[in-house]
Amino acid sequence: MGDLLLYIHLAVAVLLFGLILADKVKAFRGLAIAASLVLLLTGAHNFMTRMVDAPKGWHALVGIKLLLALHVIAIVFLMARGAAPEKQARWRRSILVTGTLVMLIGLYYSNFAR
Repeated sequence: MGDLLLYIHLAVAVLLFGLILADKVKAFRGLAIAASLVLLLTGAHNFMTRMVDAPKGWHALVGIKLLLALHVIAIVFLMARGAAPEKQARWRRSILVTGTLVMLIGLYYSNFAR
């Protein structure tokens, strides 16, 4: 069950990042919000189940990743609601940088820190 939720988490993250990259969050508002909520739930599950054998220093970087991920989810909600084009562009740049950092931290710990 844990691996299945991990793969669901990764697939939904890629889907949401693709929506953001293609600037289609407002067009697929329901999908973007549902994906954000699924990421929140599966991420919480992964956090709780994988915390048992955490490498040294894991908690600090995962805390940073969690805060950055919450920023991504908040901006997705704002983008789904809609705003002026200048704000949408600024939010999109912000979320692309933050989302990339979230993915890089996750990749580091899942592949290199074990």
